[in-house]
Amino acid sequence: MKGRRTRGTGSIAIVVAAACSAIIAVGVQPVRAGEPGDGIGDGIVEPQLQARADAAGTRVNGGRSALLAVELLTEATSGVAAAVRALGGIVTGAIPGEVVQATLAPSRIADLAAIPEVREARSPRRVNQRPQPNFGPTTGQEVGVTNAAAWHTAGIQGALVRVGIIDYFDMSWWNPAEHGPVPTLANGHAFCADTTGLVPSLCTLAGEIDSSQGLDHGVAVAEIVKDMAPQAEIFIATVGSVSDLMAAVNWFAVSGVSIITRSLGSAWDGPGDGSGPLDAVVDAAAAYNMVWFNSAGNEAVDHYLKRSVPTNLGANQYVDFDDGPGVDTWLRIDRGSPQSSCFCVWFDGIRWSTDWYVTDKTDYAIEFWQPTTLSAPGLTNPHANPGAFDVTPIPVNPFGAAIHVVDSAQVFGADPIEASDLSFFPSQPFVYLRMKRNGFTSVGAMPDVVEIALAGGAIEQGYASAAGSASGPVVDSRNPSLLAVGAVDIATSPAIAYYSSQGPTPDGRIKPDIAAPACFYSTIFGSCFQGTSASSPAAAGMAALLLGHGLAVRGDPLAALVRHLTIDRGPPGPDNAFGVGEIQLPAPPSIPVSTSASKYVPLAAPTRILDTRPTDHVGPATLLGPYPNFAVVDLRVAGVAGVPGNATAVAVNITSTDSNRLHYVQALPTLGGAIGATSTLNISTVTAPSPNFAIVSLGDGGRISLFIPPGGNVIVDLLGWFEPTGGAAASAGRFVAIDPERWLDSRSTAPAETPAGVGWPRRVTSGETAVVVRPPSSAVPATGVAALVLNVTSTDSTQPGFLRAQPAGATGLLYSTVNYLPGSSTANTVIVPVGANGAVSVFALQPTHIVVDVAGYFTSSESVPSTSGLFMPVAPSRVYDSRITGGAFGSGELRATSFVTPSTAVPSTAVGVSANLTVTQPGAPGFLRVFPTSVPATSNVNYSIGQTVANGALFKLSPDGAATAQMSAPGHVIIDINGYFTGPS
Repeated sequence: MKGRRTRGTGSIAIVVAAACSAIIAVGVQPVRAGEPGDGIGDGIVEPQLQARADAAGTRVNGGRSALLAVELLTEATSGVAAAVRALGGIVTGAIPGEVVQATLAPSRIADLAAIPEVREARSPRRVNQRPQPNFGPTTGQEVGVTNAAAWHTAGIQGALVRVGIIDYFDMSWWNPAEHGPVPTLANGHAFCADTTGLVPSLCTLAGEIDSSQGLDHGVAVAEIVKDMAPQAEIFIATVGSVSDLMAAVNWFAVSGVSIITRSLGSAWDGPGDGSGPLDAVVDAAAAYNMVWFNSAGNEAVDHYLKRSVPTNLGANQYVDFDDGPGVDTWLRIDRGSPQSSCFCVWFDGIRWSTDWYVTDKTDYAIEFWQPTTLSAPGLTNPHANPGAFDVTPIPVNPFGAAIHVVDSAQVFGADPIEASDLSFFPSQPFVYLRMKRNGFTSVGAMPDVVEIALAGGAIEQGYASAAGSASGPVVDSRNPSLLAVGAVDIATSPAIAYYSSQGPTPDGRIKPDIAAPACFYSTIFGSCFQGTSASSPAAAGMAALLLGHGLAVRGDPLAALVRHLTIDRGPPGPDNAFGVGEIQLPAPPSIPVSTSASKYVPLAAPTRILDTRPTDHVGPATLLGPYPNFAVVDLRVAGVAGVPGNATAVAVNITSTDSNRLHYVQALPTLGGAIGATSTLNISTVTAPSPNFAIVSLGDGGRISLFIPPGGNVIVDLLGWFEPTGGAAASAGRFVAIDPERWLDSRSTAPAETPAGVGWPRRVTSGETAVVVRPPSSAVPATGVAALVLNVTSTDSTQPGFLRAQPAGATGLLYSTVNYLPGSSTANTVIVPVGANGAVSVFALQPTHIVVDVAGYFTSSESVPSTSGLFMPVAPSRVYDSRITGGAFGSGELRATSFVTPSTAVPSTAVGVSANLTVTQPGAPGFLRVFPTSVPATSNVNYSIGQTVANGALFKLSPDGAATAQMSAPGHVIIDINGYFTGPS
């Protein structure tokens, strides 16, 4: 029926009787057997399932039904699926490591007890709770508040991005002028699956979404996505069970969906630590590189309670819900509000997750009572407890001997959770809940932490809390591609909405992840669509704008950029109300990177412009580490350390340290490239310093951005910058690429120019500086050289240390070029100004062999003016990836790659490029070399077996705009480009 408002985690409590009746049709919480042998045996199959089997058997005799739906919780999904098939069943869905859903003959239900890997068998339950939006007095516009309007004006509207919406849909509300083309099964934009066996089904017999079982809520969510990203393409899905949700995710993946938004909640299915069937579905979506936005919930008011249960409960074994000095073992729960006409009490669940992973679980039973009469003395007081004759049992468990008790028998291994998705209609305005420890179990050495969450109704006045309310399935996910979204009502901004669920999770993590606007105009709900149901699609629409404009790649990088583009609210730093902050788009990016030909201006010595380590901090006070995984850091470079405001790019050495895991770091122009599309350095040893050279174009506001998937700290040393020549020829600062030359290898005889008495070949000793001079046969001239482009390698080191490449004769310098570990071969590119006699030197902290290769040089003012060798920045892009094209290199194999492609914008006249070279999945230790034509005796990247290693490089191109790569040992090669050098005009 049009206009009905029903409720779920995505929005605030207003429900109507008809909608709540549909919820009740799902059934009462499955209750497992209390003793081994009850019903099926082993305590794994609840009496309700057996009762359904008995009823199905009756229907079979009547010729109406031959199969019964069942949901099996198990880690051994493949084996259990095979066992079900052996019983003659049909597997209708599965989530690897979590759930097998099947149908089988009622007569075979008892055989489920013979499958030892099944942790629990139950009737399939609806995975989504029906949403209930609320309405407020304020009109607002999320498009203006998030600055999306400015992006629309700039022509950025989410084109070619596909967004999937999981919700309930009444398609009679769909207005093509407002919401876009109508999604249907026939046009491939709608999906419906309901294999729960529950009546009524959410899908028609033809497989379409059944609007009679749907809601206008999903259409209102679609409207927000289209408001934020008008050119995004919408795909919708309605599902029954968690296995159906997995099927919807698979369908989204096949359909090319990159963003999911879900403004729904679910009954608890795990301990709140990011594990459980629903969280496994999120992980599956992330594996498809989809970013999932989910409403954080509206349980911050009267819907959540957390209590610590002491190890000694006293003689009656009832849990005390009073946080103060008093004792109150009767928790009052008010049914749905009088305005709603639906007097439901509806549970997300009751759990004590501190027992989730222990064998000796406390066993609690949950009792439900309601007043016999409201005239009982004192019961009008919210904190009054009833007497023995004031209450009567509520029949919530028609399959048990004690009809008012729910007890899943944790003593026999059941998960420490009760009343998950339990709902009922009390005849009185409120009910009482009592929680009793069964006498044959103990609380244990540590107190239990009990949580109670409601999807409908209200917890006793003064007993509920906001903290911890954002801890349900999906919302509690640990996956970096999941963003739980809190709400900021426009009328009360910048405060968090009073209803918006808050963390922490039971295991102490911050939730929600971000916050977004709510309470703004909707053609479906009028002046104020309130609740996190509205904030989640607003954030998803923002992500569609970013993805459509090429500012991030799908998956974790896109999620990271959304987290980054937020305004910190509340106390400084991430918190459990706003997460990292409220989403806010910056001014729309204009020109991604400069297109001006530029000359290089070297610094006499590298200057540190950023060090996020608190003990060694350099740079803006706001850029202080360590950073979490997938952080994005924006660093203003223009105007720092002499870099002029019109600089087009900088040459830097970037070091990752204190990393949390093996991964990569990317440097790119701010809002001038795609987060996650390229890499700059790779972490091969966790926590250890890992440096790499890069030329990075300056982006929005003269800034560069650092994407840091491994977390930790970053250091940026400035080597020099590029500034435009205004189209004029330049003497100094032009790059002259040469065929690579080896100028020093301490493992072999040194060049003739080595000073007498040095005594090569040998390792450089601790604290020694090796002078590197120009061989007479070099293509580098004796004059007109300002700086050399070197690849410096440490190999066969005996202790951890570093190399510092520097002008010959320089003293007092404090930076590093290469950081090395014992026995490793590690290389880095560097631009080094020449010193006395045009030479450079390399300082070694600890004994190691040193190899120095020269790729070219930058001219000095003594050179003849020319327009050749000027730097032209390009947006970072991936030129070659053997994992996609060509397969792994064989030992010694040569492959040529053209850099003259439409995507790189490199002209055929270019003489060289600035790129990042990465080797990954090598089968043996070796090296990579890149060169224009003839194979040189040099190297660019050194690697060990299984390592992923990167190195920046400037190298010469062949006359046809190509370069050749050779691997000495098998492995994959990745080449990312960030600019090129002009040829003769």
